[in-house]
Amino acid sequence: MPLQRLHLKNFRLFQDKTFTFSDGINIILGKNGSGKTTVLESLNILLTGNSFRSKETKECIHSDKEFYNLSSRGIVKGKDLSLVVENHLNKRLFSKRTLGGLPVKKGEMYFLQVVLAKNLKMIDGEPDIRREFFNELMFHVKPEIKKLHNAYQKALKQRNRSLKKRLSSSEVSLWSKKLAALGLKLSLEQYNFFKVFKAHTLESMEKNVSSGSFNYLDKLSLTFSKGWERSKKLEESLLESLERDTALGYTSKGPHRMDFTFTVKNKRASTNLSRGQLKVLIVLVFLSSIQLLKDLVDTETLLMIDDLGSELDLNNLTSIVMKILESENQIILTGIEGEEMHKSFKKMTNFTQINV
Repeated sequence: MPLQRLHLKNFRLFQDKTFTFSDGINIILGKNGSGKTTVLESLNILLTGNSFRSKETKECIHSDKEFYNLSSRGIVKGKDLSLVVENHLNKRLFSKRTLGGLPVKKGEMYFLQVVLAKNLKMIDGEPDIRREFFNELMFHVKPEIKKLHNAYQKALKQRNRSLKKRLSSSEVSLWSKKLAALGLKLSLEQYNFFKVFKAHTLESMEKNVSSGSFNYLDKLSLTFSKGWERSKKLEESLLESLERDTALGYTSKGPHRMDFTFTVKNKRASTNLSRGQLKVLIVLVFLSSIQLLKDLVDTETLLMIDDLGSELDLNNLTSIVMKILESENQIILTGIEGEEMHKSFKKMTNFTQINV
């Protein structure tokens, strides 16, 4: 069981609060402004050192206090997990993470996935949202690709710097060649992982459709875009776009522009599905990725979904809740206390309700 206990001291509106989690589905219910999202934020800081709401984690200190302290305990693959983070107004962030009494090594903890409002635009929103989701999965499965990605990003920054400063064509060409060499390797890795991700996702969706609850996802598919013209080599594409890139001041072609598109019956899902149906699809994709990581690298995953009930009618909410309850992983949900949410959970018993 990943998380068992969470303690917050002087963290945003919580001055001294302890939460206990079960090893299955946990739903945090409360009114707007009651601190539901704050609980998820605290876990994100404990696990990653970052807040998804503020660039500066000191902003999370309670308004009339000088520090906050977060701590959590759990179990990962039979070993005791201890997480502690403390932040003072006049000190650097302190964190201590141990597993079985030893400092946690990279890749030893479970994989954290957080579904926030921005993630609910993953299908019809900006490509950056899809790339972030895709990269997090890919880097976890194949950490070595992160090094290649970082090297590509450094070359990309140098080419962009050359473009902005309007340096000589020879210097821009030098970085273009390096970018193309790294970009081809990165693009191949992206496409290979995409094929695995696509096959697993579509297999999972076919099972969901066959259950009868998600018929509107029948004939779902995914298409890949590598970030430049299919018929051209990357170096050729960079050369042809040089004049445009110089005017823009950045590189417009390459694997950093990689994207993928969801389609239903050969039409874009973003135009073929309602807002509620799109949200259900996105949650199903996250649920599917849990099993993908389990199959590929035997990783335990903690999935957190904020404001589950927004934009969902009773039917869609009930169907996705039923699917979530099938998961064998620990999942933490938040929802606004109200009639629709209560109706969906009314006859279900295999979850833990936490009120704030």
